[in-house]
Amino acid sequence: MVPTFEVREADDADRQVLLSFHSNLYQAHRDEVVAEQDLPLIEYRDYERILSDDLQALLDDPRSHVLLAESQGVAVGYITGRVNLEPKRVLPLRGVVEDWYVVQESRGSGVGACLLRELEQRFAAAGCEVIESATWSANEGARRAHDALGFREIRVMYRKRV
Repeated sequence: MVPTFEVREADDADRQVLLSFHSNLYQAHRDEVVAEQDLPLIEYRDYERILSDDLQALLDDPRSHVLLAESQGVAVGYITGRVNLEPKRVLPLRGVVEDWYVVQESRGSGVGACLLRELEQRFAAAGCEVIESATWSANEGARRAHDALGFREIRVMYRKRV
């Protein structure tokens, strides 16, 4: 049987599950794909508060979308994105994917692609002509997903400790 799921706009009532996904993405999953010696280069102080504030800012921002995927009433993933205006660019309206996470047991089922398609539709409706997304360099699964969904790698960021 093919798993079924639906995607909807999240709201404050979804805050706990979203915060759980947010923490899993930025802590547990990050620790699986970022080398231990690189963690100090990306770590924040009081990460729980930072993640909570970040999520609330997304939920409160009218330029943002927070989408939740559910299968049989159980949340299985989320994606967040924001419309950014950069008037000096040739393509000034950009849809920026900020967070994209699917629970381990639902990966490969199409949930992530569906979340992205739904977010793309919202970006297109807002007039965006380009979508950008980022992931950790060692996150091979996310890199493959981006490639499969039509993204092109155009910038690589380097960091080192001094």
